[in-house]
Amino acid sequence: MKAIVVTNQAAGTAGMKLVERPEPQAAINDVVVAVHASGFVPTELEWPSTWTDRLNRDRTPSIPGHELAGVVTALGYGTTGLSVGQRVFGLTDWYRDGTLAEYAAIEARNLAPLPGDVDFSVGASLPISGLTAWQGLFEHGRFRAGHSVLVHGAAGAVGSMVHERPARTSSAPDAPPTVRRRSTSARRSSSTSATTPWKTLAMSIWCSMSSAATSGGGPHA
Repeated sequence: MKAIVVTNQAAGTAGMKLVERPEPQAAINDVVVAVHASGFVPTELEWPSTWTDRLNRDRTPSIPGHELAGVVTALGYGTTGLSVGQRVFGLTDWYRDGTLAEYAAIEARNLAPLPGDVDFSVGASLPISGLTAWQGLFEHGRFRAGHSVLVHGAAGAVGSMVHERPARTSSAPDAPPTVRRRSTSARRSSSTSATTPWKTLAMSIWCSMSSAATSGGGPHA
């Protein structure tokens, strides 16, 4: 398969090269995804996990990129909840080869179903922003039912996810908290109970990924 790899941290993005790599194999509880769209953050090239494994051993050449959307092509032993041919989106483990490739192997718990009416490019743009929004609201902000929050920069990726938060989550099951959005032209209070594609996708990613992330088993943004 074709993939973009990095081998030299000092080279930065100039050191990214398109090469041929073997297609990944699905390990236990893994899924192999044919990547239709992927996300890359340039600061990944500064993260230790891009260059070494969890035992601090060199793992180059490594494939950057962690966000993806695509179609499941293979299941590892013991993998449940997903099927071959299913549209998915998600976030790869920091210490594994990433998504700037034609195929990526990823733990099934780090994937969520992608609705058929949502573009792959949209799905691939959501995981890090969605997970960051979740952690900011519920882990660091301890957001609960009945609380209100003022979102600064709500037009950005993370801010949009915070503002379009689903009405009900496992962390606030009793009533939807209120999100107030303020702009230079108007101030308004918006209910989070309406159904929109953003809310549907946010619910999918938060419900599917937050339990793994908050337990320390999955990626953290």
